[in-house]
Parts: sequence; C-alpha cells; structure tokens
Amino acid sequence: MGKRFYFVRSKIDSSIDAEKKSKKKSFDQKNTLDIIREDCEKGLRNIGIEDPVVLLISNFELGKYDLNLLQDIMEQELPQHKRLVLLLALPNITLEINEKKKKVLEKNIGKVALLSALVATVPLPGLSVAVDIAIVKKEIETYYSTFGLDDPSLQTLCERSGKTIEEFKSLMKSPLIGGINPASILPLAGAAAVVVAENAVEYAVSLIPLLGTLVAGGMSYMTVSKMLKKALNDIAEDARIVLMASVQTEV
Repeated sequence: MGKRFYFVRSKIDSSIDAEKKSKKKSFDQKNTLDIIREDCEKGLRNIGIEDPVVLLISNFELGKYDLNLLQDIMEQELPQHKRLVLLLALPNITLEINEKKKKVLEKNIGKVALLSALVATVPLPGLSVAVDIAIVKKEIETYYSTFGLDDPSLQTLCERSGKTIEEFKSLMKSPLIGGINPASILPLAGAAAVVVAENAVEYAVSLIPLLGTLVAGGMSYMTVSKMLKKALNDIAEDARIVLMASVQTEV
C-alpha cells in the first residue's frame, strides 16, 4: 500500500549489559550493536520483508543509540501538523530535541500575540491587561509541560536519574519557577511598565476610537511577544541545564 515500516529493537541496554558480563575484556560495544542489528534484519528478511530498517533503542538511556534517528525519520515522513505534535510530545532527552522544541514554540508566539492585539481593540478598560496575563500564563504552562519541567515530568526524570525534584529546581534560573502568576509574569522583559501604558491607552481608546484602537492593539502585540520570548528563552535554558544535570554532564 506504499507504507513504509520501521522496526524497533528495544532493551538494548539489557543486551549490552549481558554481553559485557559474558565477554568482559573482549567486549566491543559497536560490534555488539552491529550483530544485534544484523540478526534482526536477517530475521525480518526470512519472513519476507525486503530491506528492513532496524532501530536500536535503550529503555533507560533514551538519548543513546538510534532514538534521534527514529525521531528524524518520523519528522521527515509525517505530515507537517503531525510532525509538530510529535516533536512537542517527545521527552526532552537530548539538546537537539530541546532546541527544536524552542524553535517550534517561537513560531507560535506571533499567533498568540495577534490574539492579544485583537482583544486590545475592544474598548473595555482593564480587559486587555487581564486577557494578556491569562494568555501568557496559559502559554508559559505549555512551555513548562513541553520542556518537561512541570512536576509530573520532573518526577519521572528523578526516577530515571536518581536525583530529587528539589535538586533540579535549584538549578533553574527562571523567575517563574516559584509559580506562574501575575507577580512573576509582569516582570518579564520589563512588561510591568508596558502594562501601565496599556491601561492608559485603553482609556484613550474611549476618547479617540480609531487611533486609540490601533495603538492599543500594537502595544498589546508587542507586550505579549516580549513576555513570551523572554519566558521561552528562560525556560528552554532551564530545560538544557536540567537535561545536562540528569545525565551528570558538566554544563
């Protein structure tokens, strides 16, 4: 039917450990991996599968072996909308994935800021600021979840790395780590001063409707864009630091 199939050989870490114990001094990891791959390919050919692609995956050390290759293959062959969903859903296990997620989320900032700008054109005092904060809060929560910095994701990482949530959180620099609320959101990129200006512009909208509406929309777009870019940069950097710490690699 024109579909391509890829075969995953899991539990590679178990096979490597067993081979190490049995061969000890003569153990060669590359040779062992080649043998496992060739054995899988041979078995698949025996049941009629031509040119099988076998990917070797570790259950515990997710950043090793062929996981990045599997990710690249899926990104290339999936439709674009499914590709983005896949990328954002992947665990944050390599610096490459971390950077790709950041780029995808950056592209969405303009759309979110545009929504804020549209709301700002409604001449109701206080509405724009309230909506801006709500929009930014929701988007930042998405960032934390996507980068695996929310508590459930950190707990999973703790179980895999042997560290505690407190250890990981102590490494994070973002001011948002203490909680995502207006008090932590407004300082982003000096947004507090801009919010005060937005309130003044909202008042002007009622006096000069057309001009005030254009200015209010522009200011709201700029404010939300700056806040989200700052938050995304901070959170992505925290994710990088946590990832490096989880594999005990010096940052």
